[in-house]
Formats: sequence, C-alpha cells, structure tokens
Amino acid sequence: MIESKLNFILKKYQSSFTYKSHLEENNDLDLLMNVFGVNPALKRENRQYWGRELGMCWQLLVDEICKTYCSDTYQPALRFDADEPCDMVVGQYAIDTKYRIGSGDSGTLKKFKQYGNLLTDH
Repeated sequence: MIESKLNFILKKYQSSFTYKSHLEENNDLDLLMNVFGVNPALKRENRQYWGRELGMCWQLLVDEICKTYCSDTYQPALRFDADEPCDMVVGQYAIDTKYRIGSGDSGTLKKFKQYGNLLTDH
C-alpha cells in the first residue's frame, strides 16, 4: 500500500522533472546594476545576496525621494506588532518597494493580500 503511494509520488515528480524546460539565464541589466558595475554573471554567483542588497538600496533611494518631494504627506513604514506591511505611506498610498518579484515570491503575494484590509482600515 505505502509502496504504491510512494511510487506514484516519485513517478509524478519524475515526469514533471523530465518535461521541465530550463530557460536561458537572465542576462538583463538594470540601473542599479549599472551604477555599481554588477554584471549578470556576477549577480548569478550569489542571487540572494545581490537581490537583498540591491533591493535595500532601491528601498532607501525611493524612501529618500518620497521624504524630499512628498514631505507634506510622507509617513515612515507602518508597523503592526512585528509586521511591517509597507515601507512608507505617501498620501493615501501605502508603498512597499520591490526591486524584483519573481515566481518564487508567493509569500510576498500572500502578504499583499493579508495586509490589504489592514492598510485599508488604517
């Protein structure tokens, strides 16, 4: 009984892996990569590091621009308990800066849905 269930799972994934198409590596450049001289090959060496660091740089740049040019309606990040549903508020808009969103960011999308009502009620 258990063997057939395990075999079914393994065959299902074997079939999925067999037909998986692997796209070519992303060779796109963006403005932040250009500023720091980061090429796609270097970024691929440690995607998590570069994504996190470039993402934080992007967030700080957007935050500073909003503070400067929207100072009359700018508010810093909202915090509810341990959650921070957005990076800043400008007027009626809650802004969550994203340097990149990929197919592996389902957690981000779930949080957008989760925080929607919270931000609307604020």
